[in-house]
Parts: sequence; C-alpha cells; structure tokens
Amino acid sequence: MSELLTLSEGAVLTHLVTRAELTAGALTAVDDLRLWARLADGEGIPLAGGGLVRTVVEAGEPSLVGPDGWLAGVRPEEMIALRLREGRLELSTTALADFPAERAIRVTEEFAGQALETLRAFAEGLEPKPGVPIDVVVLELLMKAPETFADPLPPLAPLLRGASLEVRGGRVGVVGAPWDPESVAGLASLDIIRLALVRSALRTYEDGADLSKAITYLSRSEAVLARIADEVEREPLAPGLLAALPRTEPAALLLIARSAEGEGRSFEAAGILAEALTLSPGMAVAERDAAEYAACRTNAGDPLPVRAAHLFRQLLVYVHRPARRRLIDDLVALSIRVAEPALADLALFENDVVGEFLAARSEWLRDDEVRLLESWRRTPLRLWRVLGVAGDEITLREAGHDGHEPVTLTDELLPGQARAGDLMLTRLLDDGSGPHVFGHPFKVDPAREDEMLGLLADPVDPYAVAAFFRRAARPAPHRPPHDGR
Repeated sequence: MSELLTLSEGAVLTHLVTRAELTAGALTAVDDLRLWARLADGEGIPLAGGGLVRTVVEAGEPSLVGPDGWLAGVRPEEMIALRLREGRLELSTTALADFPAERAIRVTEEFAGQALETLRAFAEGLEPKPGVPIDVVVLELLMKAPETFADPLPPLAPLLRGASLEVRGGRVGVVGAPWDPESVAGLASLDIIRLALVRSALRTYEDGADLSKAITYLSRSEAVLARIADEVEREPLAPGLLAALPRTEPAALLLIARSAEGEGRSFEAAGILAEALTLSPGMAVAERDAAEYAACRTNAGDPLPVRAAHLFRQLLVYVHRPARRRLIDDLVALSIRVAEPALADLALFENDVVGEFLAARSEWLRDDEVRLLESWRRTPLRLWRVLGVAGDEITLREAGHDGHEPVTLTDELLPGQARAGDLMLTRLLDDGSGPHVFGHPFKVDPAREDEMLGLLADPVDPYAVAAFFRRAARPAPHRPPHDGR
C-alpha cells in the first residue's frame, strides 16, 4: 500500500457533494473518489488537520468517512477537491472555473481505450465484467504521466459520461456494454463485441456521424442483428438517426422497419421489410416479421369463427413482440411462471393491447374482424362457476350473480379440464357465432371467491389479479371449538 501512496502523491480528485452526503458525513466513493477509497481501506489515511479518513462499505458501495465535522465547511452541490500531499488527504472546495483541457482529454482517451480492451477481454471470458475499474486506470495514468491529476479536473463520473462512456459500480465501459453477463450467454465472443459497438454507435449518434461500421457489424451476424432489432422496437430510433441509416443496406432497413413497428406503424414497417427482403431474400429476422404481417390477411372464404380463432393467435404473437413483452414479464414476476399463458390474456386486454393491434394493423383486417375485435375490447374479465359438463359442452354462470342466465359453450378442451363447482377466471369472447373461451382460464379456489370478486371491480388491476395467484388464501377466522352445549 505504501507504493500506491507514493505513486498517488500530489494527485487530486474532485467530487460534487450532495446534501445527503453532508447529512451522513460521508462521501460516496463508488466512482469519482474510488482511488482514495482503495487507499483508505483498512487503516485509513490521515486527514490534514487531524483524524483519519476511512473507507466504509455498505450494500457493496464504498464511502469515505472522516472525523466529526470534517465536511462542516462544505455546502450542498459544492465541488470539493481531495488531494494527497505528504501522505495526508487535504480537503478543499474548488470552483473549477478553469482546468487543463489537454489533461482531461488524456484521461478520457485512456479510459476509452481501456474500456474497449476490457470489453474484448470480457467477451473472451478473461474478465468478469465488461468495464475497467476506475482506480486501476487512474493509477496507470499516474504511472504514465504523474502530472495528469496535479490540478483539479472535473469529477470523473460526469467527465467520462460526457465522453460517451458508461460508469457503473466503479467501472467504466463503452456505451452499450453488456453489464449483465447472463444477457449475452451463448453469444460468440466476436458477437458480444459487435453487439456492444453497434449499441454504442446507435446510442451516441450525433448528426453526421459515420454508421458504416455499425451496419457492417449487423450485416455479419444474424444473432446481433436480431438483438439490436428487438431493442430498436422497444425504443424506436430518433428521426435524425433514422435519416442517417442507409436505405441501401438490408440491415439498416430492418432497423427502420422495427422502429416503425415500435411506434405502431405496422403497415409502413411491412413495406420497408419488403425492400429489405428484395435486397437480402434470406434475412431470417425480416422473413419472420414479414410472415407475421402476412398472417394478418385472413382467408375471406373462412367463416368468422375460424378467422376469430386465427386473430386471437395473432394477438398473442403481437403481445409477445419486443415492444410489449414486458407487459407479460411484469405480470409473471408478480405471479407464478406456470400461469404465463393466462397472464397473456391479462396483458392483452387490461392494457388494451387489442386496441394497439387494431390501430397498427387494421389496414389488413376485414370490416367484420374489426367489429369483432372492438367487441372484444369491451368484454370484461369475469369469474365463472361451472354448473355442469356434458361431452364437449360446459355450462357456466357468472359468480356472484346467481340470477343471471347460464351460458353453455361448446369447446374441445375446456369440458375435460373442469367439473361442476369449479370457479374459472376468464373472458367469454364472441367468435361470431356466440361466446367462446380463447385464452387460458385461471382456476380459483372456491374459498377465495369473494377475494377475487373484489378484484374484478372496474377497472381491473392486472397486477393485483396476477399477484392473487401467488398469495396464499387468507386464513379462516378462528372459532372456538364447539363444546356440544
């Protein structure tokens, strides 16, 4: 440690102090002050004026803690400078009105180079994270050019973010780096690098920037192209970036199409995909999207009930697209994984994804199909009691409304999965010939009937319904034993 203290002698690091830090009497040292947190770990570093500065780690994040009152002269949102001189930390405030710009550039260039090298090492399995530790780079800069931190520079975290780098948990990576290693599990090392570099190019784009390398990376990897296309559909591209994408490149056309789909312009997206497939007929991602759009055109000769079943399948495909998949994932997180097919129904109707489907794709739908889907949007989720099962018929009545007329359905599967007295949470949708169950019903414990009925008051909260199936039934009220008298 003495060698590191010697190497760091004279260096100064800056930090913008928050009100919360002043209240706690501790400086967050995850990023800007990371080197001092490393040196102060253990025995601490003497503070000029008396006392010690030590590193305290809470919830995995280091802070610098000094003697009582060590931050007394600092105001909220004021910038401090912590300099190591003769083995002691000197704390002062600084306006940072002027600083050596060439040194700041040197810092950002060093971090950028090492971030890229660390990404490569991560992709090859040599590093656990795709970012380089801040304190490591600062120490290397001090070895190469000791004068780099001789004068106060802007705090490291905002300085590096301004240079289009990402700062996370004391590490610095290129924008778009895969910080969650599981997110790139199964990708080849070269594809991990390509993925990060394409993300970086798209997320940091400025007018006039050259996107040719990013498009080349996309064109050489179907796996990277598919992932980036999904991300673009979730977060459509800005107009300036869309205009900069070369429409002569199939990969660029796919991104333009996905951006249009993410904004609900499916018909426009289909036309752009047709251009992409003309240039590259074998592009698998574009072919899948084109097939999905084509499936919206039903056979006019099929009766409406047949087309209704097809449309419901298309709705399920639509809600599983990248732009909406999170609606299902959030419900699953609150419920149980085996309920996912039934939760898809909640995501579709309670978030009005059916309405989005109509707005995006109605140009491909027939008038009677549009009317049918509009009726589905108005159909509420209800709890049904099974009154009887006979062959492929099942008779239901809405729970809590014993005066309502029973409803008898013909279904290939449902009668074999239910028996009289069961409670089913589902939506009876008109298929053009009468009510039909298209989704996957939830079975509800009869002991929890009232609890479920309480959740079905309009508007239905899909998250409360999803959580219902994860919770245990409420305990029955305690009753003293009957003594026979």
